[in-house]
Amino acid sequence: MKRAFDFFWGPADPRTYALVRIALSLAALANLILLWPVRDEYFAQGGLVSLAAARATASGGLCGSVFYVVSSPTGVTVVMLVAAAAMVALCAGYWMRFSAAVVWLWHLSYSGRAFPILHSWDALLRIYSLLVLVSPMGRVWSVLQLRHPRPADADRVPVYGLRLMQWQLVVVYVTTVWLKLPDEYWRNGQVCAYFSMSFYSLTSNSTFFARHEWLSAIETYLSLAIEASVPWLLWMKKTRLVGLAAGLGLHFAIAVTSTLAIFSMCMVPGYLSFLDGDDIDRIAGLARARPRAQTLVDP
Repeated sequence: MKRAFDFFWGPADPRTYALVRIALSLAALANLILLWPVRDEYFAQGGLVSLAAARATASGGLCGSVFYVVSSPTGVTVVMLVAAAAMVALCAGYWMRFSAAVVWLWHLSYSGRAFPILHSWDALLRIYSLLVLVSPMGRVWSVLQLRHPRPADADRVPVYGLRLMQWQLVVVYVTTVWLKLPDEYWRNGQVCAYFSMSFYSLTSNSTFFARHEWLSAIETYLSLAIEASVPWLLWMKKTRLVGLAAGLGLHFAIAVTSTLAIFSMCMVPGYLSFLDGDDIDRIAGLARARPRAQTLVDP
């Protein structure tokens, strides 16, 4: 019983919550910037989907949207500016609980209004913004700590929020692999060849992988192997940094070869939720060691 209690309510390093908060804020802000040029088409009264149709679709459900009330182009712009300000405040650690609530309501609102244009990362932003809202915030790496400093030992937080975030990432990868394994294109290794010529690819005019199917197969099977193993590598302390490097490396490759960089950014908070204090210290130590080593080899 004590182990189960400690699993949810034991102490956590507040720096982990801070890393997740900052990563989520940056991903949310990048997504808002992506939506900014098309805000009127997606959210205003005269947009692609009529307000009446959006309300009819959501009728009887639990989803609401501020855009059901604010639908003028000027009002939509104001709502997005308020959401952007909340993301900046959440990243900086200012009025964190209030800012987190605004960020979550923003994701809920635009998802309810512009549902035809939603992607997988919109769901990730909704989920993780809610988890950040209900999780302990801590004071480290925040404006609050700078303005009213107190000893680090006083900033104790329970781990339950990180557990929820960790489980969410496991669910994402388990269901992803479950859906991909029966697909014939994943099984025959041709997915990357087709993807490289799709409109999501930055090299959609290239037939390189189609002409070198063995490279497509290697890339397809390697990405599938990483997705299948990452949750378990992250969960075990001895292999956590390996899982972090493999998963983030996969998403970095996606970001630089496709138009799905936002998706890769939205996956980062889930990865960071697995880090504990020792992991953060090790990564910080590696970061400090590289400049020192560079200094030693320079003439």
